[in-house]
Amino acid sequence: MNEIPYTDESSPEQKREQHRAAVDALGRVNGALELQAALLALMLPAGSRRAARAWAAEADAAPATQALREHASHLLGNARLPWFELLLSRMRRQPLPARQALLEATRRVMQARGSVRPIDTLHWLAMRQRLGGNAAVKVKNAASVEMSQLDGDALQAIASYTAFLSRMVPTEAPDAKTPTAGSAWYASVMAPWQASENVPACLPPGGDALVTALHELQVLAWMQRPVLVRGWFDAAVAHSVHRRLGDGAADALRLSCTLLDSPVPPALAKHFVEAVQP
Repeated sequence: MNEIPYTDESSPEQKREQHRAAVDALGRVNGALELQAALLALMLPAGSRRAARAWAAEADAAPATQALREHASHLLGNARLPWFELLLSRMRRQPLPARQALLEATRRVMQARGSVRPIDTLHWLAMRQRLGGNAAVKVKNAASVEMSQLDGDALQAIASYTAFLSRMVPTEAPDAKTPTAGSAWYASVMAPWQASENVPACLPPGGDALVTALHELQVLAWMQRPVLVRGWFDAAVAHSVHRRLGDGAADALRLSCTLLDSPVPPALAKHFVEAVQP
């Protein structure tokens, strides 16, 4: 069955009311099954029937739980990731079997459409990290090393992960083969290293190569990771229409900050409507 385009004909006032109702409902979610249903709902692509059916198969059948999907869909686009993070922090306090069940259910929902979106991959990696699936990493690079003097492994990792992000930043590509502004963004990010013959073309990595690149970036010195993030963000703004970052690109960059244990640049933080604990 083909996916259908999603359209929302609600008025601005209706959207604000729906958002407020969603915040109120999600703020009361604390049980393991409700948390799983809400977190999965926040990852669903709008208009995907296959993903919606997969969500229904994983969610509790109680009417209150079913309503969570609708509430999640009514959050403002720049509030969805902050709520995802808040609910994930609550899920972290649940017993290990509940956390493992969430990770397994997330894989099934992600794969329901036949292909996994890049943003889904970032959600999954952030989930695994926040729920305790990753061991602590030991920083390998000295803080005194300039970004332009990083070794070949670090440079390859930056290129690989940046190429992965180029499918979402500054705009999301309809599919992996469609050229977008992402390739120009990639060139801007990699410009400081263009004198090196080791800078590859913009080729998004597969799953294993992405994880390898991420692990290499996680061992950059704590002062180097924010510099890299700031380079991603500044180039994204420069290549965005009217210099305004879209929700998808902003989510990808914020999730990357989480994965690298790096502060979110203040200008990027302003994009989001933060979730407030009731």
